[in-house]
Amino acid sequence: MADLADVLASEMLPGADLHSLLLTVLKKRVSRIAPSRLAQANVVTGACDLDGRLINSVERMGYDAASDFEAVDLSPLCPLGSVAVLTGLDQGNVLSTVRAFESASDPTVGLALECARRRKRPDCRQKPLNLCTSQRVVRFPAPTTAGFTAHFKLFCLVTAGRNAGSLVFESAALSNHIGVYLSLLKALAAAGFAFAEIAVELSDTQAVSHLCTSFSVDRDLIRSSVRARDRQSAERLLDACAASWPGSIASPLESDERARELALPDTLRSRLQSLDERVCRPLRERHPNVGFGFNMRRLTGLGYYQGPCFHITAKTESGQPFAIADGGFTDWTQTLLGDGKERLLTSAIGMELLCRLFRKQEAGSP
Repeated sequence: MADLADVLASEMLPGADLHSLLLTVLKKRVSRIAPSRLAQANVVTGACDLDGRLINSVERMGYDAASDFEAVDLSPLCPLGSVAVLTGLDQGNVLSTVRAFESASDPTVGLALECARRRKRPDCRQKPLNLCTSQRVVRFPAPTTAGFTAHFKLFCLVTAGRNAGSLVFESAALSNHIGVYLSLLKALAAAGFAFAEIAVELSDTQAVSHLCTSFSVDRDLIRSSVRARDRQSAERLLDACAASWPGSIASPLESDERARELALPDTLRSRLQSLDERVCRPLRERHPNVGFGFNMRRLTGLGYYQGPCFHITAKTESGQPFAIADGGFTDWTQTLLGDGKERLLTSAIGMELLCRLFRKQEAGSP
């Protein structure tokens, strides 16, 4: 049947019947599997090669740093379509099941669903909701970049709240999330990890979208060329088609020459100045050894985040830079609750990435 996929996907076949059909097919296939095949090496099903106690210790440090966040333990499953519907990412990136569920691939999605369930109650919308979790996830296709694996643990934070205007809620939430991660890195440094040149890079999708228009950078080209796991992909694209696009700036103030080169409208420049004053300035005082700035060439997440976002980068002992934490505002709770006033900041840090790349070679477990 040339149109078999369309028939199976249509409403002609009720969901329950489709599940029964697929289960029957799988049962027949399983009956022919030789036991010897089950023990074959596989990057998706193989155990993590890190010591479980090490990962557990780092997780505990994460929860300690996020003491203002309620810790929740998520289900390993989400409703089918959660990632694709909320983020726009391809369904092929997640492990779908035949029972209308999908395996967890992004804990922030699970936390967002939990936020929406709680904030359906009017009494729960009166104040911000802070949740955190640590979860092992699996993603496809399997990565080839050093330090990345097919399944891994992430420590995540989400803050849900109401729009207060003038980036008041956004600034407070960003400060909270970034502060948690910097406190975690400080605790890890005291426990046998080495981080060099830690830097916090803020950005804003509204400002970057304006620059895309100003420099005639096609959004479809960005979607096809820029990859989150390849930080240089954005640089290669811009160097090829918009070389004059200014890069990182220390401050969005007019006194910064590179900031003037951006020629942003007053409204967008004011947004960046507000983030600088309310987020960067207080954090600079508390973390004087951390660099702060604005990455105006950040194209990753341009269709994923809505508004302010951030990266935290650090160099390994060998001097290789890595983005270890990422976060930004999404419209997920707005979509789930049908309420344009809702705001949601999601962020995550790679726990296993920290253990693989930043643990001192001579150090024992923390």
